[in-house]
Amino acid sequence: MTGKRRSAGSGPLDVLLGVLLVLGASPAAWACGEAMFNMGKGLRYQGYLTPRPATVLVYDSDPMQRRDVYVGLYRAGHKLTVVKSTQDLTEALQQGRFDVVISTLSQVDDVRSRAGKRNVLLLPVVQRSQRNAPEVRDQFRVFLIDGASLGQYLKGIERVLAGASA
Repeated sequence: MTGKRRSAGSGPLDVLLGVLLVLGASPAAWACGEAMFNMGKGLRYQGYLTPRPATVLVYDSDPMQRRDVYVGLYRAGHKLTVVKSTQDLTEALQQGRFDVVISTLSQVDDVRSRAGKRNVLLLPVVQRSQRNAPEVRDQFRVFLIDGASLGQYLKGIERVLAGASA
């Protein structure tokens, strides 16, 4: 039998089915502000990709403890600045404009006082025991629990940005 052999996935119907599968299979990812992508021939690679890249300032006295999360935020598309002293925080806030500032709950007042008149969107990191405290819930609509995963950081940033634009 002689004839052209049709390669899999090359017809218009196959392309349409592929698009429908991608759109139909990932509504949760689209809704929470994350997108997973797979790439590579025969290799499976998954990573996060943010739909709304932000300029993020992280004020963390021990950034090496959460290094993997911060690298993940950068790889997902955020522009990240990490500072660990109050002097570095002051300089960063004076020199740049940040969409979101992440700090522990105990450092929120430092951030606010050094931000001066600039309005900053804060995303505090609270201890698990503080998550239901009225002072946390009344003051912050969005916050992270200490030990949060990369996905939770990405969702938190997305929610803070969405709340600011609403």
